[in-house]
Amino acid sequence: MLLVTHDVEEALFLADRVVVFSQRPARTVTELTVDLHHPRQRTQPRFVELRQQALHHLGLDEVA
Repeated sequence: MLLVTHDVEEALFLADRVVVFSQRPARTVTELTVDLHHPRQRTQPRFVELRQQALHHLGLDEVA
């Protein structure tokens, strides 16, 4: 199944693989393997790490 979303957490929560695209013209920036078992928790350290990686590749790094 292919799911298209702008919600990084939704993608990581549901998918086994997340492909991050650039803005137009769309190109693949990175592909993340979500190596977490279901049910997933958004507070799991690996989930948080993958979220940060995805946001980084989108240019949306969080300010600490």
